[in-house]
Amino acid sequence: MDHEDAGRPAPGTLDESTARARADTLHAVLDVVRRLRARERGHLAGVLHDGPMQDLAAMALELGMPRSDAPDGIVGQVDGAGRELRRIQDQLWPFPPPAAGLIETLRQRTAWLLDTPLAVAAGDGAAALQQADWQAAADVAELLLTGLDTAGAWDRPIAMVAASQDLIFLELNLTSAPDGDPAIDGPAAEAWLHRVAAAIQVRAGVGLSQRRLRMWLEIPRCPDGSPGAPAGHDRHTS
Repeated sequence: MDHEDAGRPAPGTLDESTARARADTLHAVLDVVRRLRARERGHLAGVLHDGPMQDLAAMALELGMPRSDAPDGIVGQVDGAGRELRRIQDQLWPFPPPAAGLIETLRQRTAWLLDTPLAVAAGDGAAALQQADWQAAADVAELLLTGLDTAGAWDRPIAMVAASQDLIFLELNLTSAPDGDPAIDGPAAEAWLHRVAAAIQVRAGVGLSQRRLRMWLEIPRCPDGSPGAPAGHDRHTS
């Protein structure tokens, strides 16, 4: 046990009904946020498909006609732009991405916040987690990383996930970037962690050893084991 473990409340501090009520509230909030993001991303994917992607498709057909005198370079640029728009569309939708296991879910959901892909280690009990638990862990990981200047201040991100019958244990480790200043970035990260923990009412802790930042949280497992929120209406499929 390290020094930040000593600050954790003892297990069983909350009675069962209070703990269950907090778990229900947490997952209800995460579900609402996930549904909002799904609707927004579905809308953006639809706008992308119905606007610039359709325009590019029409342009590509025009350039590909035998009587077209457009240079081959222009045709290639239009085709490349279309591929890039399709890549962005695939990143936007569906959300959450199709279930691919705990490790891939965490990597997919956090990729947009990191320059270096998240490395994920599954610990004791993680194999028993269900899809709803994967999404909850990813929700919280995103919340943590959103408040950090991960692209500039922190590097080499590692997540470790374990579980008990009632809890998901999520730990994030990051190394201060070569041009970062842990004396400044560390306290800012700690303040953000405690802000997130207070907002979602979970136990959490943080430690900074030399240039390595460690943050942990204990997340109640999804009460009914139901899957994550379904995505909104898919407007952009053709």
